[in-house]
Amino acid sequence: MSFSPTSSWPARISAFAFAGLAMASAVAWGLKLRALVAPAAAAVAPELPLQVDAQLVAQALGAGAAGAATPATQAPSSLVLVGVVADRGAQGAALIAVDGKPPKPVAVGAAVGEGWVLASVAPRRAVLRSTSGAGESVLELPAPAALLVKTP
Repeated sequence: MSFSPTSSWPARISAFAFAGLAMASAVAWGLKLRALVAPAAAAVAPELPLQVDAQLVAQALGAGAAGAATPATQAPSSLVLVGVVADRGAQGAALIAVDGKPPKPVAVGAAVGEGWVLASVAPRRAVLRSTSGAGESVLELPAPAALLVKTP
């Protein structure tokens, strides 16, 4: 039996072409099936984080009249406490956002917005004093997300 190299090339080329067509067909069907499954996965609504009312939790745990000792003057809702850097001597700074703008560091004793001065800082809170002497207000950081309990 003699071997003729020219006669086997058409068989090799056609086998390679059929293998390529089979792979292309498999990829095309995979993409079609993926497109059918993707909208179903996108339709699932994301879960919203649980909102916890700290005052209600404190009352449920027996914090009775302790919550009534807060100052009468309220800081404007345009002030949001973002972070606190405090030491044991009540010195430090607070990151406070005013009117939805990016937060800026404010040192103890510096003015915050209109009519407020940063009086002191403590871990997770900042005390503001009115420049008119009418009272004080406390800004507190929200509870960390890791400490929130999720209910089923």
